[in-house]
Amino acid sequence: MIDFLENLIDQYLQQGAEFIDIRIEKNNFNNINIVNGKTRDIISALDNGVGIRVFIKGAWGFSCTNKLDNNSIQHSMDSAFKIAHIVSQKAKIKFKLKEQSSYRKKVKYPHKKSLLDVSIEEKLKLALNLDKQAKMYDNRIVNTNTSYVDFVGDQFLLNSFGTLLEMKINFIRVVSRTYAFEAGVRQRGFESIGGTCGFELIDSEKAQNLGTLSSEQAIRLLKAVPAKAGKFTVLMNPALTGVFVHEAFGHACEADAVLSGESILADRIGTQIGLDTVTIIDDPTLKGKFGYYPYDSEGNLSRKKILVENGVLKNFLHSLETASRLNMEPTGNARAQNYQNVPIVRMSNTYFQPGDWKLEELFEEVKNGLFLEGWIYGYTDPSDGSFTFKCRQAHRIEKGECKELLRDAGLSGMTLEILKNIIGIGRDIEFSEGYCGKENQNVPVTDGGPHVAVKDVIVGGLK
Repeated sequence: MIDFLENLIDQYLQQGAEFIDIRIEKNNFNNINIVNGKTRDIISALDNGVGIRVFIKGAWGFSCTNKLDNNSIQHSMDSAFKIAHIVSQKAKIKFKLKEQSSYRKKVKYPHKKSLLDVSIEEKLKLALNLDKQAKMYDNRIVNTNTSYVDFVGDQFLLNSFGTLLEMKINFIRVVSRTYAFEAGVRQRGFESIGGTCGFELIDSEKAQNLGTLSSEQAIRLLKAVPAKAGKFTVLMNPALTGVFVHEAFGHACEADAVLSGESILADRIGTQIGLDTVTIIDDPTLKGKFGYYPYDSEGNLSRKKILVENGVLKNFLHSLETASRLNMEPTGNARAQNYQNVPIVRMSNTYFQPGDWKLEELFEEVKNGLFLEGWIYGYTDPSDGSFTFKCRQAHRIEKGECKELLRDAGLSGMTLEILKNIIGIGRDIEFSEGYCGKENQNVPVTDGGPHVAVKDVIVGGLK
C-alpha cells in the first residue's frame, strides 16, 4: 500500500501538482449517552477512509472516500488534482508553499489499559452507574445526562515532502450534566474528565465520583444569591482563566483569522499587548492532555509555542498555508477532525503561565470584589476582542475573604483590556479538557491557567 501511495504522489507531481498529502484512517469510536437513567444512544463504529489534498498555484483541491482499495484512492487523487487545477485558474491570491522537513516515524499515544480491550458492556455499565449516582444524590435533582466517548485510530500520513507517519491515537472523555430544581429556581451542575490515555482514567477518584460532583454543584447553587451587575475587581479561577485564554485570546492568534481580517492581533507581532507579567503558551506536546498530539494533520512536528511573553505578542498559530502566505514557519497547528475534513489552524493545549502569587495573597489584593469560577457558555468576537462568559458560580469577596455563594454571574469585557488590567497571577495551574468547534469541525483541546486577579471588570447579573 505504501509503495502504491508514494508512486501515486510522484505521478501527480509530474503532472503539475506542487504539494500533495494523503491521510488514511482506520478509526474505532464509542459514544454512549444516558439521560435520566435510560440509554439514549449507544454508537460503536469503525470508520475507515482516506482524505487527499492537492495544491497548485495558490489553490487547494480536496477529495475523500471511505473505500481503501487502490482504484478508489486513485479516483480521489484524480478528483483532488482536477479541483485544484480548476480553482488555480481563478485564484486571486497566488503563493508557494514553503517546503518543510520530512519525518518517517511510528508513534503511539501513551496508555496503560487499551480502550479496545474493554467491552462496550463495561463502558455502558460505567455510564449507567455514574448517571444513577448523580440522580441518587438528592431528590431535587430533576434531570441527569451522562456521556462516555472514546476513540482509537490507526492513522497514516504521507506527503510530497517525503513524510510518512504511522500513528496510533487514543483518547477518552466522560461527562456528567445535572439539573436541580427547587422553589422556582433551576441550576446546572457539570463535571468532566478526559485525556489522551486509556481506560485507566476511570480508576481515578474524580472519574469514580463524577455524578456526585456534578449533582453536588447543582444542589449547592439552589441556595446561591443572584449576583448583582456592575464593575468589580475579580479573581478568576483556573477554569475561567483557561476559557478566557482559549476563547477570547487564542482564536485571535490563529493565523487564518489574521489573514481574513478577523483578528485584533493582526500586525501586532512584537508589540506589547499586556502587562509584562503575562505569558501565554500553546503546547501540543503535553502528553496525556486532551489536546496532545506529536504531529499535526499536515505532518509537521508539534512544538511548544510562546504566544505572549512578558506581555509581548510573539507568535501566531500556523498551518502550511498561513505560514507560507505570512512568510513564517508552520507551528504544527493544522488539525483536521478526521479524513473527511481538511486541516485548518487550531489550538491544542493553551494556557496562561503561572505567576508567583499565593492564593490567599490574591484574595487580599482583591479586597472587595468577586471570585468567579468556571463557565457554562459564552460568546467571543476575535475581530474586536469582545467577549462574554456566563460563570458556573461566584462568591463575594469582602475584606479579602470569600463570602456567600452567588449564581448567574457573567464576565464581559475586551480581551486586551483584561490583559492590561491584571493585578496578580497565581502560582498554581489547572487544566480543563473539551472540544473546540470551528468551521464544522470539532477537535479535542485543553485550556488552563492559574488564579488571576483583574481590576475594572464588567460583571453581568441583577441590576
